[in-house]
Amino acid sequence: MIFGLLERRGTDTNEQLLKLYWNRAGVKRELRDLRRERYQLLDKLKEQEGAIERAKEQLEGLERLLTNPLAAANAMVYFQLRHLWDVSAQRLASFARELEGQRERRERKQLQDAALAKRKRRIAAIDAKLAELDAKRAGIADEAERLEQRLATWNVILRLLRGPKIRRRLARLANGRSVIEERIDELRDLVEKIRNESLPELEGLSLESRRVVNTATIAFAQHLVVHFMEHDLALLAQKATERPVGEMKFGDRGDCDRMVERIRERIQELKQQQNVADRVRRRTEHLMQEMRYRNETDAVPLAECVETIDVVLPSKDGDPARRASDAPLRLNVLNEDFWELLAVLR
Repeated sequence: MIFGLLERRGTDTNEQLLKLYWNRAGVKRELRDLRRERYQLLDKLKEQEGAIERAKEQLEGLERLLTNPLAAANAMVYFQLRHLWDVSAQRLASFARELEGQRERRERKQLQDAALAKRKRRIAAIDAKLAELDAKRAGIADEAERLEQRLATWNVILRLLRGPKIRRRLARLANGRSVIEERIDELRDLVEKIRNESLPELEGLSLESRRVVNTATIAFAQHLVVHFMEHDLALLAQKATERPVGEMKFGDRGDCDRMVERIRERIQELKQQQNVADRVRRRTEHLMQEMRYRNETDAVPLAECVETIDVVLPSKDGDPARRASDAPLRLNVLNEDFWELLAVLR
């Protein structure tokens, strides 16, 4: 007995030591995780401090720049060009989202219409089976009624001699009717289940739709370039997104004022532009004939397909007299990522 107590005490001590060991290991893991998290937070803090310092330097540089009237005028043009770029990028992203939504609604409707048509065919097949079973049940009921009437008209002797056979026949008819009614109930439950089935949801746009959306988005990007091609506003806006304000010069105060006015006018004209959808649709149809893809699963076309931008699209009635300014633009909106195009392609 004493040895048993000593053995149990030794076992309890070992278990306590094991618990202490595992608790110590757990605390060490938590401490290591906390240190790692601390280092990550310190790195983020350094990055944030660096960003704040750079923003402070940019603000101070801008303040110094604005003390010079000519530099301030050039800065005004610079930020107007950046605003032009932002407006165009937002319009492009909005156009892509809207078109993608239209294609999604169309494909969802097609998918659900097909599911509803299949459901209708299934229910029609079950209804035909139900009609067949109803006819069989009615036939059984008529035969059972006829046999019962015959049995009722017989005298005692006929009932004794031929009655058992009729009753066995009636029993088989009753069993058959019961089986048919069970099957009818099953089919009606199946019809109700089919009617309550949820319609399928679209898991994603088809390849064809994604290619159409991407081509139309490229067409809209080209349309924006054509709209802002006068006085090279599109190219200047691109440069304004790539260079700091101090590196870009636009002339004297008068030149800057005229440039600002041109930018504002063209942005306003873009907002008031009529038949944009029709113009982009025609440009999309024109581009669709030229699009090629790296493989059968790609939705983004090869950049070489859009090396130039047609300022004036070919007309069905023949090309009208062209001006020198109507020559195609040597600008690839895909390679140049114009208006942040690559971010909105699907």
